[in-house]
Amino acid sequence: MDELWAAATVPTGSPLFDEDFTQSPFTSFVVHGLADQGWDQVRVEQRMIIRIAPRMPAQMYAPLPSAPQPPRFYERKTDKCLPITSIAGVQIESQDRLLLITRSRKLIGASLDKACHARDFYSGFYVERNEDGQLCAGRDTIHSRAGANCAITRMRELVPDDD
Repeated sequence: MDELWAAATVPTGSPLFDEDFTQSPFTSFVVHGLADQGWDQVRVEQRMIIRIAPRMPAQMYAPLPSAPQPPRFYERKTDKCLPITSIAGVQIESQDRLLLITRSRKLIGASLDKACHARDFYSGFYVERNEDGQLCAGRDTIHSRAGANCAITRMRELVPDDD
């Protein structure tokens, strides 16, 4: 093994090292550290945190010509979980509820825990990606940029009311 590392040297005149490279603590670390035959186990862990940015209503809908009233919606049941990658943006809907806007232009109302305020999420939120890649009501916690943490308790799809 020593003959394998004996061929490894730093080129002369390297711009990265001083001329007196052979006397540096770094050299001592490399020479003595690589000579050790014992190896420790290294464990690499990865966390992925996804940011969902706010989305303005004007970006989602084309302007309606002289519409007297904003569209009305009714709620219907939807899945308990939503793929995180399908969320295009978020808006505050009410005091304790966020409006999630999906890439397929669906609107999902996400109710927050009783102690939470939707206004804390005015600039979007962060969520840690789970193994299944889903944002689930009753399971996941979202984090605001201001430091608030909140659980999502319920999700409902908002569908335009056709009176």
